Parts: sequence; structure tokens; C-alpha cells
Amino acid sequence: MTKKCRTTVSSIIAMGIAMSITMGAVLGSGLGAARAEPVKVRIGYGTALHGEVAKVLANTDIDKRHGLHVEATFFQYGPPQIEALVSKSIDLAFTSLVPTASYLVKRPGAVVTIASLGTAAHGLLVPATSPVKTLRDFKGKTIAVAFGTDSYVDLLVSLKAVGLVRDADVKLVNVPPNEQPAALEQKLADGVVLREPQLQKFLDRGAREIQRWPHHLWVIARAEFLAEHPEVRRLLVDALGEAAAYVASYPSQAAEWFAEDLRLAPKLVETIAARNPLFANAKTPAEISVKVPSELKAFAIQRARELVEFGIAQKPPEFLF
Repeated sequence: MTKKCRTTVSSIIAMGIAMSITMGAVLGSGLGAARAEPVKVRIGYGTALHGEVAKVLANTDIDKRHGLHVEATFFQYGPPQIEALVSKSIDLAFTSLVPTASYLVKRPGAVVTIASLGTAAHGLLVPATSPVKTLRDFKGKTIAVAFGTDSYVDLLVSLKAVGLVRDADVKLVNVPPNEQPAALEQKLADGVVLREPQLQKFLDRGAREIQRWPHHLWVIARAEFLAEHPEVRRLLVDALGEAAAYVASYPSQAAEWFAEDLRLAPKLVETIAARNPLFANAKTPAEISVKVPSELKAFAIQRARELVEFGIAQKPPEFLF
């Protein structure tokens, strides 16, 4: 074989080796990407209206588009959901200030608030035939409310503002949210604190509202879970924002999914959800932001002090954002 031929053969062999290495790198990269799996996120949500966002994550592929795999569990109210966080049965909770504060009192630094999902409402209702006209008229009477909730603390703050003392002037009875409608229907208390959408349901039936408060809705995550997956907070916030935009763009579908859990008419859920400023003030999905606003952070600090004032906590919990 001539020198020229040997050179040509060597060049061909070298090119073949280079191509093999290149193809191997490409295939290896593809296999690596194929092996990358979405981060599993177990979320808990309750009857509060940000449950709509949770249902969207569970019923669409929004989670997959953000590198997540969402598993959603419905809870009737806050305490069982917080217990699930404690036992690490869930990673994320759609909840509010007071349940978060109660958890942080026992486990400082255990959870981080990662998103705000606007507000709903809760209100103090009485039967249509009740003689009660104002909050002051409850002196010597009974109010049913779920202890350890935002509704409970809002009620305590308002009673103090009109000069009424818990137990001494007004008897408060601990009734879980799922039992509150029956308490109102059967007149087991003089007044009942209900939150949306049950609040509107009973107003439509003729009950009278004595006082209403905003119900601040947010999402918390286990700090340990966030530490285990450094990239997951950004993925979650982006997914929550897109899911909130879905609710704004497809309100009927989102309401239908959530109404299944609440066992209420989808139209009622859709009507109430439309009042959430997160959706109502957005003309386009791009205008929706789930960032925790400074005003809500300030209110959380105030609420932490009120928990101590009313003997619910020994020291103010520190919220993490």
C-alpha cells in the first residue's frame, strides 16, 4: 500500500472515530434529558377559594410544563392540612395566615410562604328572623366559629373593637367549617361565621350579614422540601402564576373542577371567585402576579402580635417569605 493510500485510510478511520464520539455525546445527552424526571410535589388544599388554582394544577399539564408532577389532596379545613405538613405527607399547602402562624409557633422556620393568591371573604351571619343588628347586639349571645382560623382571630379583634369580651360577654363555640352551615340552619348558635363560597350561599337564602372580613389566601412550602430541591421554588411560583391565569381565562372550567370537592353549584363558585382581586383586576393573564405584596407581609406581622394578645401564641411567630 502506498504512503498516500495509508494516509487516506488513516484519515477515514480518524473521521469515523470522531463521528462515533460525537454521536455518542449526542445520544448520551438525549438519554440524560430523557432520564430527568419532573419533581414530585404533593399539595394540600381546602375549601378556601384558592383551591381552584390547586385543581387547575391537578387537572392540566401546567405542572409538567414547569418540570413538576403535582399530586393534590383535598382537606375540609386547615388543621388536618397542617398536620399533613408536620408528618411530611404533603410538601405544599394552600392555606392562610393563622394556620401558618400556628405551625411556625411550634416549628420556627419550618415553612416558607412562596405565593399570594389574592383574597376571598368570611362573614358573621344570623338567621333572617334574628333581632341582632350589629356586633354589639351579640352581648349575652353565642357565635359559632372555627377556632384556630383567620375567621376566629378576625372575630376576636372586632369584638374587642366594640368593647365585648370573649366568654364574659359573648360565648364562642368551636365549630369546624364543614359543620357551620348546619349550625346556622338549625340555629345552634345566635350567629355563625362562614367563609366563601358558603357565605354567599346562605346570603342568597335570606341570612343577614352582620360583619365581613377579607380572607387572605397564600401558599406555603416545607422549608426542608425547598432545600432538597433548590430549583423547585422558582418552578412552583411560575406554575402557580400560570394556573392562576388559567382560572382567569377559563373561570367556568376551573369552577366546575373545584365545585366537585365543595359539592356546590359551579356557577356559585365561579361568581365568588370572580371577586378575588387576583383575577378581577387583571385584564390579561400576563397581569397576574402571585408575588407576596408588602402590604400582606405587614399585615402578617400585625396578626402575629394579635395572636399573642389573645393568648393564642406565647410569642409572635416569624413568617418567612
